[in-house]
Amino acid sequence: MTSQLAPTRAESLTRAPAARTSLPAAGGLPFLVTALVGRIPSSMIQLGLLMFVASSGLGVGLGGATVAALGIGTAVGAPLVGRSVDRWGPLPVVAVATAVQVAGLLAVLAVTSRDVGTWALLLCAAVVGAANPQVGSIARSRWSHLARRDGRLDLVRRALGYEVAADELGFVIGPVAAGLLVALLGPVPALWVLVGFAVVGQGAFAAYLWTDRAIWPRRTAPVAGTEHDGARLDLRPLVAPMLAALAVGAAFGSTQTGLTAVNAARGTEELTGVVYACAGIGSAIASLFLSRLVGRGSLAARVAVGGVAVLVGAVGLATLPGAWGAAACALVLGVGAGTLLVSGYARAERVAPPRLVASTMSLLATALVLGLSAGAAASGALAGSLAHAFWPAAVAGLLGICAAAGLRTGGR
Repeated sequence: MTSQLAPTRAESLTRAPAARTSLPAAGGLPFLVTALVGRIPSSMIQLGLLMFVASSGLGVGLGGATVAALGIGTAVGAPLVGRSVDRWGPLPVVAVATAVQVAGLLAVLAVTSRDVGTWALLLCAAVVGAANPQVGSIARSRWSHLARRDGRLDLVRRALGYEVAADELGFVIGPVAAGLLVALLGPVPALWVLVGFAVVGQGAFAAYLWTDRAIWPRRTAPVAGTEHDGARLDLRPLVAPMLAALAVGAAFGSTQTGLTAVNAARGTEELTGVVYACAGIGSAIASLFLSRLVGRGSLAARVAVGGVAVLVGAVGLATLPGAWGAAACALVLGVGAGTLLVSGYARAERVAPPRLVASTMSLLATALVLGLSAGAAASGALAGSLAHAFWPAAVAGLLGICAAAGLRTGGR
């Protein structure tokens, strides 16, 4: 028998829709607050480790390699974390992942202070990335469980738009906070503060999960003949959403690296973060706007528009405009990226087996991280010619258009 907390897709679709309610009323304000606070430490770690390694006298090159190891660890660990959440629930996974992540950060501090070796540092960084508790993916899966339980398909679509905006807010606040910590306190005290943020932020989310255990579906035998009999994850309908997430990551990674190269050449390094933040703002705006378009229009058409916007923004940045022009182009690129991401998550949620929602969301998070690393690496290799540094972002726009074609031909 199936659990009452995990209705099948058919049951969810046949229920009469309830009155439209706000996200705080549906999910609870404690959930919204702790999920937002819980994802900020992970958004601080990337730049925090880069600046920690560079400021410790080990060089920017090793700092970049450390961030790459962090990204590889995240790409490898995210599917494992998602699958573990679906199997045992989010509370033990978040608690264990946070403990391992904190241990990894402390190990980074130990190996740098004792000059153990480069490979030890990279291994520790990979452990930190692999132990990312994937708070954003867990939050998305919780919205999906709520919507499926109550037959509220409009709820999850609005919630996914909010979640992308929350991610962008975290990735605007996190890097700025990490940079200020290192600049004001120095590398070692800043890393200790980062450890404290991980314990407090992710610990607060874990504390909330302790009070919310009933919402997560129990692992029970599937009903024969249901759409997801056996709860096996079919990757075929996820190819297009993962391609959209890959495109978004590549666009952001390329834009960040390209803007860094351009502003370094112009002697205006202080503008890099401000201009890049416009991409995050554009993504957040698009995500919140799309969350209101529940059930309206074609999802494939929206993804195509998002891909075109990313392409237009990247081509505009390749013309090397001034600060205001670059900010406008970054804003357009961000709007396209947000459109791609929230649409990709919406499609993935629709096709995800009810007991494997966290695994599905973690796969998209993995594609996002891989795209970010690939875009940053490609732009770094092309940065000898500043205009060429934004070519990977333009290619990402084309990937987004390809994802739209996949959504149109792949059906549900």
